[in-house]
Amino acid sequence: MRLSVLVWVLAALTTGCAASSSTGAPPSESTTENVRRLGAILDYVAADYGGAVANGAIADQGEYAEQLAFLDDAHELLGQLPARDDAARWSTRVDDLRGQVQSFAPAEQVATTARALRKDLMAAQGVVVAPTSDPVFERGRSLYAANCASCHGAGGGGDGPVAPSLHPPPRSFLDTGTMDAMSPVRVFNALTDGLPGTAMPSFGQLSSSDRWNLAFFVFTWRQGPEVAAMGAAPFKQAGVAGNASALADVTDTELLERLRGAALADDDARAALAFARREAVYRRSGAPFDTARAALGAANAAYRGGDGGEARQLASSAYLDGVEPHEGALAAVDADMVHRLETEFLELREAIADGDPPDQVEQRVLRIGALLDQADRRMGGSGGTRVAILSAAVIVVREGFEAALLVLLLFAIARRSGAGAGEMRAIHLGWLAALGLGVVLWLASGAALQALGGASRELLEGGVSLIAAVVLLAVSHFVLARRDAQRRITALKARLGAASTSHVRRGLILASLSFVAVFREAFEVVLFLRAVMLDAAASSWAIGAGVAIGVIAVAALTALAGRIGQRLKPGVLLTAMGTLLCVLAVMLAGKGVRALQEAGTLSITPIRAPTVEWLGVFSTRQTLVAQVVVLVVFLSIATWPWLRARRHPSTGSAAVGS
Repeated sequence: MRLSVLVWVLAALTTGCAASSSTGAPPSESTTENVRRLGAILDYVAADYGGAVANGAIADQGEYAEQLAFLDDAHELLGQLPARDDAARWSTRVDDLRGQVQSFAPAEQVATTARALRKDLMAAQGVVVAPTSDPVFERGRSLYAANCASCHGAGGGGDGPVAPSLHPPPRSFLDTGTMDAMSPVRVFNALTDGLPGTAMPSFGQLSSSDRWNLAFFVFTWRQGPEVAAMGAAPFKQAGVAGNASALADVTDTELLERLRGAALADDDARAALAFARREAVYRRSGAPFDTARAALGAANAAYRGGDGGEARQLASSAYLDGVEPHEGALAAVDADMVHRLETEFLELREAIADGDPPDQVEQRVLRIGALLDQADRRMGGSGGTRVAILSAAVIVVREGFEAALLVLLLFAIARRSGAGAGEMRAIHLGWLAALGLGVVLWLASGAALQALGGASRELLEGGVSLIAAVVLLAVSHFVLARRDAQRRITALKARLGAASTSHVRRGLILASLSFVAVFREAFEVVLFLRAVMLDAAASSWAIGAGVAIGVIAVAALTALAGRIGQRLKPGVLLTAMGTLLCVLAVMLAGKGVRALQEAGTLSITPIRAPTVEWLGVFSTRQTLVAQVVVLVVFLSIATWPWLRARRHPSTGSAAVGS
């Protein structure tokens, strides 16, 4: 037992260094707004410095003075950051940028410095500026006509009726030099803050959604519908994310570079750019996580509207129906991303339940959106059929070998305890029944799993996990209730050689454990393989090839484990069995509670602790309490006969054989 606990502790400690931790709570509303404004200033300097300085000299004195004034504003905003955020470090970097401006550095150098500082600052502060829902083309067009056409013109050319009276004149959204360096985020910031020194006022009275609609709409003026239609196929071929949140902070120059980097010819790349700006951001791209994005946007809107219950339900649905079905394929290319998404979604749900400020909840939604964009890129470049084969093989090996180890353990218990053929047949009956039911589940799961909500899937998986843990506890005394190996073997043989009713009970226990252990893995295999087929649009033969590779690997690993096990001494083997049962039961308890948390059945109380997902260890109070309970039960079972013998020496031998 001491060795079992030691192995458990060492495993947790040695894998803890690889665990992912929460990114923490978003900043306050005032800090978020200050960081957004800082980002807007740095974005402005990056884009407009080239109009103030040319060839190492001032080209526009007024524009140059404005650049310096904006950097002064940046220092003031940095002074309002919380002390713990090390404003001095950021202030030094702003001073470095100011030094470049004052020395008339080349525009490309200033732009690179400003954009890098903006990116680092916003990442360090955990602030994301992006839409929480997809823009609507018609809404953007009507808002432009009502609010912008009088200055910028009905066609976006900067030639509206009042334009001649404005100094400086309004920007033209048809001008290549202007628009290539712009991003929707910069337009959103201009709409939010206005532009000092110009006639551009703040449109902060408009909702955030309407400002984003306008920000994306002005990028459509340069992109004709015919060219955009020609760009659909090249854009899809390039595999570039086309959703609004992914394109919000990307300039046309940067987007064109990405498209060319995907081996598109120049004409195709420009057509794909037109498609991205005029079409892609306004419709579902077919990306794996579109469903999650839509539910997140609805959750954010519901929370801002005061309906916390609806928001929490939508946030849970975003993960369970929009992310969880794709976990198998994503884990094959980026397992850490799966855990990060899971953690962020759980923290979002708890933030809603705790009544956090709407701006902080929105920042959590935006952070998740940024992760989903990364996940889409990872999935989009994951290789189609090859990834489907690899994913299927990885899933079968991971789940199948785990089940095989427990089945081996059960056979070893029966064999070394002198059990008859009935117990061996019971184990075979259990795992064969589980495999058969798994095949039936696979055949029936196509339509059924799509109709089944994510919460129901998690409830089922959580229930199976907890049942498996209970079954392990029910049979734990077969292995852990003896300190001495020989006495344990003698006791096992005595119990397995008891009356016929005991044979029936033992057979049922062994069969049920074999069934539950294998069926839990079979259920997950079916669920994840269906997800892989959906994500990669893979054919049945690709999934079949991956499964075949996985089955061969599991068979080889199982044969190796069985061969090694036969060479072990009884005491060592039983200790290893006890350790495996202990770890497996604790793992299943943690995963079962975690599944119920994800389904919204149990609450979540985060704590500072490492996460070791493969052992079912998560940094929440509920999962760890469940695992501690299992460990205490195992410890009690293991030490009870020894304590009983100490208290009643005369009945020690009876205690051993009981």
